[in-house]
Amino acid sequence: MTDDDDIIKQTTILLVVGNTQQRKFSYCSREVKMELFRSQCYSIYCNSLWSRYKVATLNRLKVCHNDILKRLLGLPRWCSSSLAFVRYGVNNLDVIRRQSVFSLRSRVELSASSIITSVRQSSAYVCGPIQQRWLGLLFVQNVG
Repeated sequence: MTDDDDIIKQTTILLVVGNTQQRKFSYCSREVKMELFRSQCYSIYCNSLWSRYKVATLNRLKVCHNDILKRLLGLPRWCSSSLAFVRYGVNNLDVIRRQSVFSLRSRVELSASSIITSVRQSSAYVCGPIQQRWLGLLFVQNVG
């Protein structure tokens, strides 16, 4: 399975979850809805390993993630997703991905396993696409 296929699969899963949440939990308080969003929409499996994908595919997942939050809260489509994420104290997809990457990278870097150590010392790990994607997500590059 390619990264694009996996992202599309995650988008489909989120759409199903979002539609179910909207129908079943429309009567709940905002606190309950936010906890539901956290429990269902923060689990984007294997996202820390995505390194080769089309930007448009990832953008579709971001739009899906944003739409689920807005539908769950009953907000209009045109309202700011960023403001909604901040106002209700939930993480957007970029933050979820950074946290996931940081967690996995930390475990790899701190592992005492001889297998992980030999992989970590290989040029495929040091210069590979996953490491480059991790560094791009975790560190802001100064331009100019």
